Amino acid sequence: MKNQNNDLVLVTAGDINYLWGVFLLVASVRKAGMDVPFLVGTKKFDDRANRVVTQLGGVDLLPLDGDPRSLAWLKARAMLQASAKWVAWADCDAFFTGDVTGLLRPDSEDLIHIRMRTPEERTGLIWKKAVRGDDDRVVPPKVLEVWRRDVMAVAGGALEKPRFLSTAPSNFFALSLERHRSFLEMFDRFQMEVLPDHDIGNHVRALENYPLFDESVLNACLAFAPDAPEVQPVYNLDKDFNRCFAHFPYHPKPWAGWTRRALAFFDEYVAVVDWAEKSGLELPGPVPRVLRPQFKRHAQALAPWTELKPKLKRRIHAAVKRFFGRERA
Repeated sequence: MKNQNNDLVLVTAGDINYLWGVFLLVASVRKAGMDVPFLVGTKKFDDRANRVVTQLGGVDLLPLDGDPRSLAWLKARAMLQASAKWVAWADCDAFFTGDVTGLLRPDSEDLIHIRMRTPEERTGLIWKKAVRGDDDRVVPPKVLEVWRRDVMAVAGGALEKPRFLSTAPSNFFALSLERHRSFLEMFDRFQMEVLPDHDIGNHVRALENYPLFDESVLNACLAFAPDAPEVQPVYNLDKDFNRCFAHFPYHPKPWAGWTRRALAFFDEYVAVVDWAEKSGLELPGPVPRVLRPQFKRHAQALAPWTELKPKLKRRIHAAVKRFFGRERA
């Protein structure tokens, strides 16, 4: 196996419900022939889950059961436990399509390797209409004011103007742990200050200034913190389909069902399952029907309904809460 960089550690995290995700993320790297070490934050893992992940080799586990917060809000905390010059975070509902040797870390110690959204992605749509302002392609001015104020409070200083007006997804980023340890520590403190102290889901628009939780906080830090790393001008993990980082942000996740967007990577993701089976690896459980090659046509046909189900479920849940709230009043 190729060691893409023996002084870089890939960090991820998942609870027992994301065991397939954690397993296939690590397995995708091993399938590509790379022996980059992993540090995996876990919650509610049992002995079998630990064994399924560590059998892939070069994996250290970091139990995080003692913290009631979402694992997504503990990214910096987990990254700070890595023993390496460079550290990269990768969400576990994702995988690498091939050998990304040399593409993970930024080009210099002063940079962070992360993908900035383009104007066409309309960053401002993340926020409620009342907050957006005139341009939905950028972070709303009202939100930037709060970000600057909060960075000032947590970091003891803040830039007068933000470094950028867009945002970056927090599903993958890499930086020098040696150079930017204090930045990660500040990112961690910041989350503890402005985010709820318990897990309340993936995003809540009612949390006006930080609706995407860890991602919103990371972008506030990158925009205003004086010692933040500069964003690398070119993101390297989306230039070649055969050497990219593919993230599945929407529900359901591929081991439970396929959205139309995720289907672009169906063959490559299922190939990781096939490789794991042929390698004689212990799997997280019986292979779900949706991760078999023959399911592809069904997945394509079912994708619109598959996407709709979780949306309907959320709306029904919200309606029930509103109804019973009025009843109690």
